[in-house]
Amino acid sequence: MAFSAIIIALLLGIIYFVVQITVYTHLDTDLDTEMQEVTNNIVVIDGKLIFANKFEWGEKEHSQIEVNPTFIQVFDTLGNSIKKTGNLKDSGLKFLKGKREAEYFEYTLSNSPVRQIQTPVLTDSGAVVAYISVAVSLKESFLVLSNLKSSLLIAFPVVLLILFFASRIIAGRAIAPINKVIDTAARITKENLDERIELPDRKDEIYSLSVTINGLLDRLEDVVLREKQFTADASHELRTPLSIIKGTLEVLNRKPREVEHYREKIDYVINEVDRITALIDSLLEIARLGSANLAPDIIAFDLNRIVSDIVNRYKSASEAKNLKFTTRFEGELTVEADPSMCDIIISNIVSNAVKYSFSNNTVIVETGVYQDKTFCKVQDFGQGIGKDHITKIFDRFYRVDESRDAKIAGKGLGLSIVKKLADIQSVEISVDSEAGSGTTFTIIFPHSF
Repeated sequence: MAFSAIIIALLLGIIYFVVQITVYTHLDTDLDTEMQEVTNNIVVIDGKLIFANKFEWGEKEHSQIEVNPTFIQVFDTLGNSIKKTGNLKDSGLKFLKGKREAEYFEYTLSNSPVRQIQTPVLTDSGAVVAYISVAVSLKESFLVLSNLKSSLLIAFPVVLLILFFASRIIAGRAIAPINKVIDTAARITKENLDERIELPDRKDEIYSLSVTINGLLDRLEDVVLREKQFTADASHELRTPLSIIKGTLEVLNRKPREVEHYREKIDYVINEVDRITALIDSLLEIARLGSANLAPDIIAFDLNRIVSDIVNRYKSASEAKNLKFTTRFEGELTVEADPSMCDIIISNIVSNAVKYSFSNNTVIVETGVYQDKTFCKVQDFGQGIGKDHITKIFDRFYRVDESRDAKIAGKGLGLSIVKKLADIQSVEISVDSEAGSGTTFTIIFPHSF
């Protein structure tokens, strides 16, 4: 509003000064016209003034004080009056001594403001013999300018008030969608994260802001739901072994038993404690992977060497199920990735292949290049994964129901860690599986030589 007030004041000031200049220009034009008429009726002969048209001095505008009177007076070079119009009566126009050019000025004549022009009368030789002064009243002009000034001063606050209230109405309508966004955003808490900001009809900046905030709420809701699920699953996984330990100890505490019985139950409790420890280690690993400071150490390394070491690592576990490893390595393959993270990824996948394979079968581990990308493929012939479970196997604590029925050990965290480590390095993992026929995991590396 302050800026608008300055602009309006400048505009009104310009209007006033333009009108003032126009008024004065019009007055000066009238003075010039009248001066020309008077000058044309004066002849200089032998240094004397001859008034050729005496009727000019008797015109009504020169003899009476009208609304817009015109005053004329002729002075000699010393300022003495030679002739003047009757409307001057006992007064006289102002004389400017020694001026050889026409000059405009203002002064007060009989308490009335006038605008006057004084022009010298010259002989043929250029000598000044007299001065002619013509004046017009400024009373009407001043009245017009005064009324204009009053009107502009009254219009200034009126225009500001109109502009102020119009701006408030327009701004209120413009801000209403923002206030709606603010109210909705302030109302949303973790208890109603599913609520969203209503999108406005016009696809403007407010629409983009609402879409952005809704996207943020979607991500927050997803994180909160995942954390709730994680907490529930972690509690469930920890509660089971703790309940078993408690129940075992309570049974042992009821009555004395044989030493062998104690030893057997103690070993069982130790196994459950080891299970809890492994679960906690996995949870800590997931927390570490979720840290923003975790960054892969990308270097070039021999993929076949790491895969070979992992296969050798699980040979004893495979022999317990009478499984055989079949390896197919294509030449020397060098990839750019974090070798320690890749070891964890491939190790978890090979471990699952051994764990879920049917006994007396084969696990195939293959490396190679396809469409200029290096891959590592692990294939087992086991119980497989149903189509409706494949999209969920990378979720934390998720385990296919068939694996629980088979009483296969596991915490449902391995593939979650695998997915996180793969995403950090932009490594792609694809799964192809069919229930009862086996599963194939394919690891595709982004950089290879």
